[in-house]
Amino acid sequence: MFKSNFNTLPTALKILLLGVLLSHLAYYIVLPLLPIVLKVLKGLTIVQIGTVLAVSSFSYQGGSVIGGLLADKIGRRMIIVIGAFVKGVGLIGFAIAGTYPLLLMVAMINGLGGGLNSPSTKAAIAALASEGDHRTTVFSLRGIAANLGIASAGLLTYFLIGEESIIIFYISAGLFFVLGIISWLFVPANCGEGECEDITFQSYLEIFKNKAFVIYSIMSIFVWGLFAQFALALPLRAESFMDNPTAVSLVWTFNSILVVIFQTTITNRIIRKINPMNALALGTAFIGFGISSLYFANHFSLLIVSGVIFIIGEMILMPTIDITITQLGTAQLIGTYFGLANFIFGLGEGLGNFGGARLLSLGIQTYLPWISYLTVAVIVALVIYLIRNTKPMKSVF
Repeated sequence: MFKSNFNTLPTALKILLLGVLLSHLAYYIVLPLLPIVLKVLKGLTIVQIGTVLAVSSFSYQGGSVIGGLLADKIGRRMIIVIGAFVKGVGLIGFAIAGTYPLLLMVAMINGLGGGLNSPSTKAAIAALASEGDHRTTVFSLRGIAANLGIASAGLLTYFLIGEESIIIFYISAGLFFVLGIISWLFVPANCGEGECEDITFQSYLEIFKNKAFVIYSIMSIFVWGLFAQFALALPLRAESFMDNPTAVSLVWTFNSILVVIFQTTITNRIIRKINPMNALALGTAFIGFGISSLYFANHFSLLIVSGVIFIIGEMILMPTIDITITQLGTAQLIGTYFGLANFIFGLGEGLGNFGGARLLSLGIQTYLPWISYLTVAVIVALVIYLIRNTKPMKSVF
């Protein structure tokens, strides 16, 4: 199914999907081990770890807005490339930095690079996909490509690196540099089929008059804040009882294999058949149950179970979110819409890391952090389900 759908796409989309695979391979070499490296090798406390991750997330916001605006004005390829190289520099900085203030500084650079790269890539995919009516297919394939990268990263981290080491930052940086070069050589230089249009400041203000997008953005802050907890909580939970916590990277590998196998099925049988707001509510509920179930995880196999519950939610959420933005946005400002959506992602992730670290600092072995995650998930899912019937949402979906 993946191969047949992939073969129908134009070359530019195939290259962009390859870029998605590479960026996720690079990112997830670092992500599962980053909290552990910051704690064990850099000597940070849990609160300091959460703050470093939050700074990266908040910086990601700024990069997303700037990247989205510039992508619509000067072309997506340039911003994709700049973002990849800035991200690479930030990752090398993580390897070199030895003090808390320096780690905060490189976290800012790292987040900025990701913010520049990600919305520009999504905007390029959305623009090219809409030309051939590949939208739903290509965003599902994007999820599969991303998870092929994640699965490969977990295997590479566990079997070749095998321990918490700063070498993960150099490998990841090298992959982002390769991504930048490939993108420069093969991604279309302009904003689609034609040259980039001259977009006025007034055009950007119109985005904030889009009530459906504003409502969606507010809810997304809470969804992303919850989503971010898994990458923070899982490694720290594993480190609390495992002799070799680097094995936690295999949870991401296993989850990603599930996405590669089942994403198309979930897209066809769930995402295509229900209201996007219902899909967002359902995905949020699964994510909350997956994170809160980590309380019971005192063995590696139970970490896998928690990961499976979480990844079901992610498979529902991710394509739905990308498709929703393309429905809410306009072709002329699609880069800006994705930039603002990534800004919201960064804001939610940053607040989630900041608050989540403080919850976990109360005691990973206690029930309070985990029941808090579950409560937030249920409330957010219910609110999303209810607002689907508001007038702005009904006008779009």
